[in-house]
Amino acid sequence: MEVKKINNHYELVLDNVNFILDPSSVSEAANIILTDIKKNINYDRIFNSPGEYNIGDVYFWGLANKEFITYLFTNKEGSVLYSKELNEETIKKIRLIQKELDAIFLIDFFDEKIVSLFKPSLILTNKNINLPKFNRQKGDKLKVNLKKVERLIFVFQ
Repeated sequence: MEVKKINNHYELVLDNVNFILDPSSVSEAANIILTDIKKNINYDRIFNSPGEYNIGDVYFWGLANKEFITYLFTNKEGSVLYSKELNEETIKKIRLIQKELDAIFLIDFFDEKIVSLFKPSLILTNKNINLPKFNRQKGDKLKVNLKKVERLIFVFQ
């Protein structure tokens, strides 16, 4: 898995499939993941609605709450949750699909309860957080093997 911060959005690479996460402008040239439910754009390779999807060997689910869509990605390397907001209902939906997660990617919020529920080995965030028993790194790009990473918080700058 590789993730990069590019200007005001992020790029997630799983199994050589690139996903552009919440870009400020939408082009049809990439797999675009939009979490703002109000945008209401969902066609071709632009994903902005609840549902089950796959591109190659990457399977992902869009799970909606009132304002945002949370995405759960799985592939042979592991599972990654990408979210800007989580509520109890969305957490229950995630747990029906996956009990534990290898990585959680939380933007603009952080809740330690999510870490204790899903037991991730990798936390990606734009919040300056510290947790006991987790190492911490900062930067704009991270490339890791989800099966080998151990208790790491990566803070995007």
